[in-house]
Amino acid sequence: MPTTLDRLSLSTVPVEPLCGDTKIGGNATSFVWEQAEKYYLITNWHVVTLCNTNTGNPIINNTLPPNKLRALFNADTFDYWKVTIDIPIRDCDNLPLWRIHPLHARGERIDIVVIPIDLDQKAQGVKFWPVNRIAGTKLKMSIGMDVFILGYPFGSKLPAFPVWKRGSIASEPELIGLDGTHYYLVDTASRPGMSGSPVILRSWKHHLLETGRPTTTQFDDVPIDRFIGVYSGRLSAQPDEAQIGMVWDGSLIEQIIAGDQRDKFPET
Repeated sequence: MPTTLDRLSLSTVPVEPLCGDTKIGGNATSFVWEQAEKYYLITNWHVVTLCNTNTGNPIINNTLPPNKLRALFNADTFDYWKVTIDIPIRDCDNLPLWRIHPLHARGERIDIVVIPIDLDQKAQGVKFWPVNRIAGTKLKMSIGMDVFILGYPFGSKLPAFPVWKRGSIASEPELIGLDGTHYYLVDTASRPGMSGSPVILRSWKHHLLETGRPTTTQFDDVPIDRFIGVYSGRLSAQPDEAQIGMVWDGSLIEQIIAGDQRDKFPET
């Protein structure tokens, strides 16, 4: 059936952490990535561990770590239907299946994980909409520009499509990695269910592009998009603090896939 839904609204996958059949923690967001004809689910490290990324301490006390994510994928026959599939995140020995960035293992924790998806889309009746295939345009990125965080601040109640939460880039993009951090700052207010959201830079009609040469301009009647990173929450959750969030640089995903390094934390 034809749809006018934005393809990026189809790219997000709401998830719930489970231990066995017991739900633990709250809802979060993930999205699909395609590389070398393989598919991956991308979300935050703190979503799959339920541990604080900076300290490693449990976010929820007295509970076992999640061993799967209950995910809502888009049905392949009708864009408004969802299919519930449990994605294992620990093996039969209870060891993590997700991949981490090498820096994370050395103590510089990066709040992104890559989970290989071993699913036959046709057999499961689902269709993947990889973010990197939809929002791969090299738009110029500058401080002050608006971005959209596509997530689930109100949970994943059907029809389970994301909220496009607007924010603005609040740190200089060219400084990424130079100051020891691997994330951008965004000026936005958010809720916990948006952890793991893709962050999108969208341009309408008048597009500034990065071409390797001085910035060029392109005109078009349709919007174009650039995926810039993975949202992981605010720097501080205190109500009297500045509403500043963290967006981990999107290039880290390809580095994680190339490194193919499974996590060992938290060991159980």
